[in-house]
Amino acid sequence: MQEKWSRAIAYSTRAAVSVAVLALGVSIFTLLERTRPQVPRTTNGPLERLVEVMVAQPVATARLWEGFGAAEARDMADIAAELPVMVVERPDTTEPGQPVLAGQILFRLEDHDYVQEREIARQNLARLEAQRLILDAEKRNWTDQLELSREEVAVARMEFEAASEALARGAGNPIEVDRRRREHNAALRALRTIEEQVQKIPLRRAELDASTQLEAGRIAIAQRNVERCTIRSPIDGILQDVRVHAGERVVAGQVVARVVSLRRIRVPLRLPQSALGSVRPGDRVELSAETLGWNWAGVIERLAPEAEASTRTLTVFAQVIQDEGETRPLVPGQFVKAVVTSASIERFVVPRDAVSGDCVFLDLGGLVVRRPVVVDYHVRGAFPQLHPTVQEWVVLGGACGLEAGDRVILQNVEELRVGERVVSAEAANISATARSAPAGQEAQRPPGP
Repeated sequence: MQEKWSRAIAYSTRAAVSVAVLALGVSIFTLLERTRPQVPRTTNGPLERLVEVMVAQPVATARLWEGFGAAEARDMADIAAELPVMVVERPDTTEPGQPVLAGQILFRLEDHDYVQEREIARQNLARLEAQRLILDAEKRNWTDQLELSREEVAVARMEFEAASEALARGAGNPIEVDRRRREHNAALRALRTIEEQVQKIPLRRAELDASTQLEAGRIAIAQRNVERCTIRSPIDGILQDVRVHAGERVVAGQVVARVVSLRRIRVPLRLPQSALGSVRPGDRVELSAETLGWNWAGVIERLAPEAEASTRTLTVFAQVIQDEGETRPLVPGQFVKAVVTSASIERFVVPRDAVSGDCVFLDLGGLVVRRPVVVDYHVRGAFPQLHPTVQEWVVLGGACGLEAGDRVILQNVEELRVGERVVSAEAANISATARSAPAGQEAQRPPGP
């Protein structure tokens, strides 16, 4: 009996505790319900989505084109011997890697035979000059004799005519007339001989002139051969290769040295065909050797007239001007990566995250509208006039569908729906500032698009 009574007391105690706990819970819930903050209700229709917007405007942007190529020396020379003679001297400065100047002596060749030919030609020329003087003296002599011979012919004619007239009157002697005739004929023959000698003088002078020119040409050739026996560098540069030594015999056309100038370097670059019309002569080029970490600046010099159909590439030629003594020169044969910056043009640029499915969304008076766009290419950089922090942008094509002043929505574009009501973060800040301002005091509008 006592055991039953103890069990009943335990059940009653548990029931009383459970009721007390339940009553405490209900009291706490009631207190929390009465003290919770009340959310203000709007009477202006559906809720507006808070978005960040950017005012679109065209900005100057340059497109970057990447390409590759191998450097070439714009100025280089393979120096060849022009005569089949022996090398008699190779200066100590004629060594690979040595800098040379234009006109600097690299080799001296045996020139004895050509010097002798030049002296013989000069002696022949002097002999011809002496013959010219003799011819001038003969001309003067023959001219004087010609005048005398003409006078003798005239006298002989007068005497022959006088004898003939006397014979006709019967007072003359036929023998005398015959003698006068022979004297007149002899004077005429002498005159013809002198006239022939005088007429030959111009022909002899022409022959002397031709011989003089021939010997002068031989002198020039011999002099040129003597000069060819001294091999000089045709350009400023660095000796790349030296192939002969003193005592060796060279043949005409044999390359004896190679000089390369690092002053002007040309780099044929392969760019995509789409660069045609965008890249022009004068555009900037940044060249780099990734294995060395070196960089060089250049410009586009010219473009190839044809594109490569098989590789769909366009060849452009960049030129790099380097100073003398450059510590990190761009050398011929070096493979480089190039970034060509085309000329800047006015284009619409929007953040990459603002584009969804070739469309952007605009805030048009608080409503979302869709505007199709054409993405031309991507660019990384800063456009602080559009947005202070965005670094990833897309450049839109010419018929992009945007106009200056359009308010482009920048965030949550995948969730936006056409016709949805939105409010920009700037407008929301203005509204919050106006509500928190004291009565009778107008809120200051913060700057924003």
